[in-house]
Amino acid sequence: MIHNKSVTILLAAYRGAAYAGAQIESVLSQDSDDWFLILSDDGEETAEVLEHYAKRYPEKIMHHRSGKRFGSAQKHFMYLLAEFGGEAPYTMFADQDDVWHADKLSRTLAAMKKAEDGSRLPLLVHTDLRVVDESLKEIAPSFMSFSRIDGNRKAFHELIVQNTVTGCTMMINRPLADIVQRAAAESDMMMHDWWAALCAAAFGKIIYLPEATMDYRQHGSNTVGAKKAGSLRYMLSRLGQNARKLRDDTIRQTKAFLRLYENELGEKEKETARAFAGMSGQSKWQRLRTMASHHFWKNTLTRRAGQIIFW
Repeated sequence: MIHNKSVTILLAAYRGAAYAGAQIESVLSQDSDDWFLILSDDGEETAEVLEHYAKRYPEKIMHHRSGKRFGSAQKHFMYLLAEFGGEAPYTMFADQDDVWHADKLSRTLAAMKKAEDGSRLPLLVHTDLRVVDESLKEIAPSFMSFSRIDGNRKAFHELIVQNTVTGCTMMINRPLADIVQRAAAESDMMMHDWWAALCAAAFGKIIYLPEATMDYRQHGSNTVGAKKAGSLRYMLSRLGQNARKLRDDTIRQTKAFLRLYENELGEKEKETARAFAGMSGQSKWQRLRTMASHHFWKNTLTRRAGQIIFW
């Protein structure tokens, strides 16, 4: 074992030299020291920043040099989870350009232990975020409200069609990590947080804390970022081919989920996943009937209208 702390924090970096130091400093400033931070670079200049902190705090931080080029946050985080998901009872995920509030870890861990209550149930805890600009000036106090995402939508049929979990806020326990990391090489996974949410909904439980525990920094290099749902730019980005591509990618992800876990799913979850995966071979009207009968709807009228028109 690398460490004996309760929480392993995984930070996957790519060209993050400008902001990674502030994120690492915010982890060092947590009001709990029951954590160990594993830093990983994607084979570029961020490595120097990560190595500096690993040398300065060897009892708290390790710089893992994989020698790999991952090309995406999803692949990078899944690799790290497969490598280090068994190091501690709990695992958290950190983006390179955010800033954690001082009580992020302690509040999340308290919610996790309360939900576990001594059980081995696979669990995921996630929270809201404060949206800030590159100088940490507030854009919106709530990412969930800004993006019109409902963190309480956590049923399996809801999560199949729309992710509501932001990976940089989540903590998973080891029973869930054991399930999620089996998909480390899955090429049809859209994002690691979405996959973890599906696994938690299918095999365990999701707990949402409707409070911001970190600053979610927006800047020009963000690959995902916070989108103001309802804005003209947002709606245009979801029209036509983009909407159909998202539909097809989501169906492929569900098919991959079935390939890996079908024999372990409960009957209800199995039926739900098969119904969604089966939409790829259906006509427009058949898809609409499937969506209606299984409640495969996103959480706003605008998003649902987009499904009806473009799916």
